[in-house]
Amino acid sequence: MHQEWSLRGVWQCLPDKENILENGIENKIVYAPEIHPWKEIVVPSHWQKAGFEQHQGAMWYRRTFLAPNKQENLGYHLHFGGVDYFSEVWLNGMYLGAHEGDFDPFAFSVTGFLRFGKENELIVKVVSAIDKKPERKEIAKGGLYHWDCLPVRQEGLSDCPEVPSAASAHYPNPLLNPGGIWQDVTLVAKPVVHIERLRITPHLRDEYTKANIYVDIEVRNETGEEQDIELRVKIAPHNFPKEGREDIAQVSATFLRPGSLNHTTRLTIQNPALWWSWDLGHPHLYTATVEVKMDGTIIDSSSEVFGIREITRDEKWQFRLNGERIFIKGNNYLSDQFLSLMTASQYEQDIQMMLDAYMNMTRLFAHAEKPEFYRLCDEKGIMIFQDLPFQWGYRSDGEFITRAADVARRYVEMLYNHPSVVLWCCHSESRLHDYNKLDNVLMETVKSIDVTRPIHKNSVLIDRGELPAFFATWEEFAKYVPNHLSVNWVGWYWGKITDAEFYNPMFITEYGTQSLPDEESLKKFIVEEKLWPLDMEAWRMRGFQNNIYTKMMGEYPTTLGELVERTQEYQVQFYKEHTEALRRKKYNNVNGIMQFHFVNTWPAIDWAIVDYYRRPKKAYYAVVHAFAPLQLSFAGHVERLENALRITMEAWVVNDYRRELEGHEISYRLLASDGTVIEERAVLAPLITPDSSRCFDQAVLDLPLTEEVYRIEGDLRDKEGNIIARNTKILFPRINEAEVETAAHVNAGL
Repeated sequence: MHQEWSLRGVWQCLPDKENILENGIENKIVYAPEIHPWKEIVVPSHWQKAGFEQHQGAMWYRRTFLAPNKQENLGYHLHFGGVDYFSEVWLNGMYLGAHEGDFDPFAFSVTGFLRFGKENELIVKVVSAIDKKPERKEIAKGGLYHWDCLPVRQEGLSDCPEVPSAASAHYPNPLLNPGGIWQDVTLVAKPVVHIERLRITPHLRDEYTKANIYVDIEVRNETGEEQDIELRVKIAPHNFPKEGREDIAQVSATFLRPGSLNHTTRLTIQNPALWWSWDLGHPHLYTATVEVKMDGTIIDSSSEVFGIREITRDEKWQFRLNGERIFIKGNNYLSDQFLSLMTASQYEQDIQMMLDAYMNMTRLFAHAEKPEFYRLCDEKGIMIFQDLPFQWGYRSDGEFITRAADVARRYVEMLYNHPSVVLWCCHSESRLHDYNKLDNVLMETVKSIDVTRPIHKNSVLIDRGELPAFFATWEEFAKYVPNHLSVNWVGWYWGKITDAEFYNPMFITEYGTQSLPDEESLKKFIVEEKLWPLDMEAWRMRGFQNNIYTKMMGEYPTTLGELVERTQEYQVQFYKEHTEALRRKKYNNVNGIMQFHFVNTWPAIDWAIVDYYRRPKKAYYAVVHAFAPLQLSFAGHVERLENALRITMEAWVVNDYRRELEGHEISYRLLASDGTVIEERAVLAPLITPDSSRCFDQAVLDLPLTEEVYRIEGDLRDKEGNIIARNTKILFPRINEAEVETAAHVNAGL
C-alpha cells in the first residue's frame, strides 16, 4: 500500500565550516546552487567517514531525482531516517522545515511541491559543530558527542574522572562531532488516509493471567473532507507457535475530520505469553496489525511487534519482571561513535558476546542505537537500561530546556513499543546546575508519556568537589557513599581493588578499569614510532590515563607486550574481585551491577573489555566467569596477630537459576605461595536454593608467622561427582575499614 523510492547513493555536498553560505532572501545556495563547487558524497553516511574527516560546522547536501507520475488518492512524503544534528530541507526551492536531533526519523509532506514525472532538486543543510562550552552544551547528543570514551582533549587527571569546569584543561573537551545524513532518505507514497503511528501499551491483570492491550492509533486524513472509516486491530503471536491460541481482533467504526485523529482501542488476551529476559524464560513477542477500511476496502495497514510484560523497581533498586525478582548483570554499551557504520550482523555479534557473558541487561549510554539493535534485544531477551541523550553539563536556560523536553518526548515515543526497554534514565552524571532545573523537566516529560516503566532522574550527580548540600559533613557523606554510590571506581580513581568487600551499593551503573588492547589492535591506530617507546601525547589522545596507571600499577615495564599483559591482568583482577564480592551480596542491598564498558566506540585505550575490532580482552573472559549463573566463590583475608597469622576462609555458592540444586559438595584447600597444601576442607551443600547467595562454610586457622601470601582453590561437584564450578581466591591482608579510601576522600560527588 505504501510505495517507496530510495534516494540513497551519490549526492553532492558543499562544506560550509563557518555557516555563511545562506544569506537571507538571497540564499543563492538554494536558488542558484549551480554556481557553487559541489563535491561528491555518499548518502547515508556521516561525512567524517565519507571523505570529510576534519570537517565540522555546516554541510550542504544536494540531490536531483526523477519523481514518479502522480497517482490519485496518494500523498507523497519525503522521509529521513536520521540526520545528525540540525537539519533544514528545501525541495525545488520551497522550504519544507527543520529538525533537531540525530536519533529519530522525520518526514515532510511534499505532494504540493513535487514535479511529478520530472526532475526535482532536494537540498538539505546539516549543522554539526563543536560546542564551544562543553559544560554548558547546546546540543542533546549525549555519549555520541561528549564522553571520556570518545576523542577528547584533557590533561593528566589527579584523582577524579573529570573536573567539571570548561575552563579547566583537565576537563574532557570534545574533539569531534559526527555529522551528516546517516540514515536512508526515501520518497514515500501513502494513501491520503493513512496510519501515522501505533503505540501499544500492555497492562497485566489478575496475577498475570489476563492482559489488556491498549492500541493508540494516529490516523491522518489528507483528503480535505470528513471520512467514515473502519479500524480493524488484530493481535497474533510473532515468535512462538499459536498452540491453539486464536488471533485477537476488534473492529470499530469512526470518522475522520481533515487532519489527524487519535483513536484508542482495547483488546484482552487471556493467559498471555509473557516477554521474559533470556535467563527467566522466553521473550514472547506479538504482532499488532491495524487495517484502515473505507467503503469496505482496505486502504492502509501498519504493524508493530511488542511484548507483554510488567517491569517494576522499588526504592532499593530491586527489579521484578512479571513479578519475579531478578539480579541485574549487565554492561554499558555504545557501539560506535559513527552509528552509520553499524550493521545488523555487527549488532548480532555484540549481543551474542553479551549473552555468552550471561548478561541480562545493557545500558545504552546516553544515546539511542539503530532500530536493529532494539529488535535484536526484543528477540533475544536482553533488557535495556535506556539513557536519554544527556551527558554531563548543559545550558540551563528556558530556550534549551524547552528544546530538550521536545527531544525527550520524541525519544521516548520512538522506543515506546520495545519490551526490552525497561527503564528510562533522564541524565547521565548530571551537574548541580542541571539537577533541579533541566532534569526536573526531563523527568516530568517522560512521566507524562510513559507510566509503564521505572524512570530515574540521573545516573550520578557530580559536584564541583564541594560537599553536596544534602550532606551535613564529609563524614556523613563518606558513610553514605559505600552503600549507595552508583559508580564503583574502587581500584581506579580511588581506593584499591582489595577494598571490594567494603562496598555494598544498591545498584552499580558503572565499574571498571582501563586496559590496553592487544599489540595487533594497537598497531592499527598508533603508528609504530609513537607506539613504543611510549609517546605519551599520542597515547593520551587515545584515552590512556597515564597518571592513574602509575598510581595503581607503578613504573612502566621494558616492553609493550609486558605493558599490555600488566594492564589486562589488572583489569582481570578488578573484575574478579569486585564482581564476586558484589554477587555474594546478592539481594543483601546489592541488586545489580553494570560493568563499564563493553566495547570501544573508537580505536582507543580505555575501559572496554572488547576492543574496537571486536577482539575480547582477557577481562571479557573474567566477566564471563564472574557472571556465570552458578558460581563457587571464596572470601577471606590474612590477619597478623602478635605470634601468629590468622587465616579466615569462606566458601559461597551463588545460584542465579530458578531451580534448586541438591546433593552438591564443595571441596577446597588453602595453599602457600609455593603450592604447599596447608588445609583441605570438604563440606556438603545439600540444598542450593533458587536465585540465592549463601555461605556454606567458614573456617579460621592460626598459622606460624612465616609468610602472608596464601590462596584458596576449590571445586563444586554435583551428586554424580562431576565438577560444575571451580574458582580461586588470593587472600589479602585484612584491611582496617577506617583506612579505606572512598569517593568522599577524593571529593568525587554523588
